[in-house]
Amino acid sequence: MALQDFCGIIACMTEAIVLWWTTGLTVVAIIAAPITALWVQRKGDDRRASKARKEAIFRTLWTNRARPAYVVRVDALNMIDVEFFGEQKIIDAWADLFAHYRTDYNAEGVSEAEQTRRQIEKYATLLYEIGQSLGYKLGKTHIRDDIYRPDIHNEYDTMDLRTRRLTCDIMASLAQMDAGSYPLHSGKPNMLG
Repeated sequence: MALQDFCGIIACMTEAIVLWWTTGLTVVAIIAAPITALWVQRKGDDRRASKARKEAIFRTLWTNRARPAYVVRVDALNMIDVEFFGEQKIIDAWADLFAHYRTDYNAEGVSEAEQTRRQIEKYATLLYEIGQSLGYKLGKTHIRDDIYRPDIHNEYDTMDLRTRRLTCDIMASLAQMDAGSYPLHSGKPNMLG
């Protein structure tokens, strides 16, 4: 066999190998491209959904920062551990505020005004950390002091709390009444059934 024939065989084998690799890579690209695109889209959707949930918590806490016992605020606080998992500054700020809520400062002789001041500071720190994480450039002083809350809103909250307590008292009183003497439960037909 001549050297030229040998070189021709090598060239054919090289072309075949290149064709085989090119075909193989094309098939892999055809299969992998849509899978990769879906994966990238899914990751983007997950990040957007996570940010939306964090934004919802922040907005709820921000809107209700002058209403410490408001139900939606408490619900938002209770979601911090889940939605901000791994964001240590936020988790630490929430743990500090939560520890404040659980401490009996009256037993330590701390005045009501000082307790409120501490709570407001700790809450401002929590909102500051969440805001920083979401890209808001808000100072703690702004968070703490710049709240518009007309006095009438405090009156509404007081009325709402009184109404809820009175409703509970009425329901408890009704439960203690003798069911047989109450007209709705006398066994006689009435409008309710």
